[in-house]
Order: sequence, then structure tokens, then C-alpha cells
Amino acid sequence: MFWTADRIYSQGIDQAQERIYEFFLDAVRHKSPEEVLADFKSLFLNFGGRDNLEITEALDQIVTAYNEKEFFYTLKRCCYILINNWTVSNNRACIILLIDIFNDSLIYKNTKSAKLKTIRIWLQVFIKSEDFQSLQLFTMHLEGHNNHDQNWENRFVSYLLAYQYTNPTSPLEQRQAASLLAQKMKDKFKLDLAMYTARVGTQSSLRSHQPNPTSLSNNVINLVTLMLTKKSVLNCKKLAVDFLGNTKYLSYQEFKISLLKYLDFSITDAEISKTVQTKLHDGLLELKSNLNEYPASTTLMLKAAKYLISEITISDRGQPTELFNILLHHTNPINLVLLLLKLLLLNESIRPYLELRVASIIKYYSSYSEYKCKSVISFIDMLNIALAIYAGDTRYNIVRMTSNDDPYELSSLQDVTKSDSSISAFDTREYRIFSQVQ
Repeated sequence: MFWTADRIYSQGIDQAQERIYEFFLDAVRHKSPEEVLADFKSLFLNFGGRDNLEITEALDQIVTAYNEKEFFYTLKRCCYILINNWTVSNNRACIILLIDIFNDSLIYKNTKSAKLKTIRIWLQVFIKSEDFQSLQLFTMHLEGHNNHDQNWENRFVSYLLAYQYTNPTSPLEQRQAASLLAQKMKDKFKLDLAMYTARVGTQSSLRSHQPNPTSLSNNVINLVTLMLTKKSVLNCKKLAVDFLGNTKYLSYQEFKISLLKYLDFSITDAEISKTVQTKLHDGLLELKSNLNEYPASTTLMLKAAKYLISEITISDRGQPTELFNILLHHTNPINLVLLLLKLLLLNESIRPYLELRVASIIKYYSSYSEYKCKSVISFIDMLNIALAIYAGDTRYNIVRMTSNDDPYELSSLQDVTKSDSSISAFDTREYRIFSQVQ
């Protein structure tokens, strides 16, 4: 093996970075958060290790090489090493303090040291980057943002984190931290929803207020009722299992035709229903048509499902599709939610792809006020509820109380299957929702 100057240089940078990572890994495990934050600030803002000259020398090697890209990567990975560990230990207040370091006026202070000046200029660039915006996501759900009209998207951080935990080029610590936080937020929503629905209509709800975890006002209970009682929804999981069993030995073309039937576009407006069916039918049958005669492998099934998700949400160019606008603005958004839910129930591995598409929708509309995005926000809230009910580990049951209000004498679910208009007038005195962790 011949060692070129570039290879030796690259190896030197790698070794310097590893020394810095190991230092902060050891520090976050054995030091107090206050000491760790002081070490971080000392190294990256003052270019000096408080008690360890070795990491200062390691950072000096990166700065001397004048390698801005590697400096950013080192800084970012150190942040996620700390964030990841503090998320696991539920020490989230320290995450806010870490991000607050980037608000320090020292970053903009002049200095006679050429190397320190370089570092501070790089920090100023970093603060304006998308990488720093990604870091800020780890504090948005913790801080009490009062200006909801401008920051409504902060309520859906669990989706925005998908950009990080699905990106294979992101540092491992960043992917782990993003995935962990997103799951914690999903679990919290499930718990909040279960607690809210369990208390609506009970005497305890009069004594203690349980916050509604959505923006759907009190109508959230009507929505949950609709999703639990509507016949086409009740059997969502069973329909998915049956569909997969019945299409196991079909060709890809036959599978795609069966997939469209499985989705069942039974929207009230016949014209809209026909438009949706036609657009998806033509595009799906054309998808990988050269493989139509081959068996419908799992890979091909996933391609079909992902194609349909993109067609009814947002394109690769970042623009909401025509079908998304139709389903969102000209029908009840629950129709769109049910299509996505049916696709997701075919294979759980589709979920990251779906979450990325929803994240792209949030990003597209984030420049608009909450008032202008009411329908989009309602759609995401509905999707969250659907995922909590059908793709989560909490089982929801709706029961009709008998005329003598005996909570132990329950009627059949068939008795509460009503039309959409009846469900919208849901009477919490007559029905109760029970949630149970499976």
C-alpha cells in the first residue's frame, strides 16, 4: 500500500475528530451537565480545553488544515453525542442550554488570534445553516412558543425529524437522537390522546381538565368516534391482512389492480371519486410495467405503495400534488387519511417514507400562517390520531351505554355504526371510549 499525502492528511483529520468525539462521550457519561457544557463552550467558542489540551490540539489540526466542512461535521456530531445521551437520560433541559451556547455574543467578538477568528467566522456560518435548524428541532417541543401563528409547524416536530433519522449521510448519533426523540413524541401523543378521550363525557372531566392534544377543538372526540365506528375503518387491519394473503401469488400487474380495489375510493362526491380513481389507476398500471408479468415481490409491492403515497401527498419536487389538493380541500380530509392508513398497514417499513412526505408538506406550508393552513393542520392531526389508533400499541373501544347508564352493560359495536352526519353530532352522554395498552 502506498501512502499518499492526501491519505495521510485525511487519516490525521479522522484521528483528530475521533479524539474529540471520545472526549465528549466520556464527559457526558461521567461529568455533570454543567461541566460538559463548559467544556463544549471552552473548546468551540474559546478554542481551549479547560482541562484537556489534547482535544484543543485535535481541533487545532482541523483549523490549521482550514477545513470548514470537517469543522462543521465535528461540531455537529459533538452536539448530537450530547443530545443523544441527554435524551436517553431524560435530561432535556440541558439540550436547551446547549443550543443556547450558539446565542453567545462571544461568537461575534473580535480577536487577535487568527485561528480563533476562523472558528468564530465558521460558527457564524453554521448558525445560518440548515444543520443548525435541525439542531433547533430538539428544543422546539420543549420551549413554550407563544407565537403559534408563526410556528404552527413546531407542533409536528416528530415528522420534521424524519429528515434526520432517514438520512444515511447524517452522523449515527444524529440519526439515533432524531429517531429517539420522534418516538418519544409519538408515544406522548398516544398517551395524551388516550387520556383525553377517556375523560370526555365523564364526571372526572368536569373536575380536572385534560388538554386536547390536537388543534381540532372538542370535535376531536367526534373524529375518533368516526374512525372507530365507520364500518370501512373498523376492519382496516383485517382488510390489509386479507389483501396480502389473497395477492401472495399474483403477478405484479394483477397485484396493482387488486391494490386499487383494496383502497376502495368510495368518496361521496362521484366526480371526485372518479377523478382520483382514474389518475391513480393510469399511473399505477404504468409503474414498472416492464415487470408486470413477474411475481409481485415485496420490493415491487413497496414501490407501488410508495408511488401511491407520493401521488396523493407531495411530489419529489416539493410541490403538493393535484390529488392532495383535491382530497384535502374538496372532500373530508379523513378520506385522504384512510388511504394513507390502508397503504401503511400493508408494511410497517413504509412508515419512514410516509413521514418524510408529511415532513415535506409541513416544510412547504411552513411559510404560511396557521390561519391559512387550517386544512393542512387538521389533516396532520387526523393522521396522527389514525396512526395512534391503528398503527400503535393502544387499543381503543367505543361502547354504547345502556338506557340505565350501567357502564358494565355494553352494546354491540354494530349498534353505533352511524352515518357521518350522525357521528358529527356525537353525544358523549350516550357513548364512551375506552383505551387500553396492548
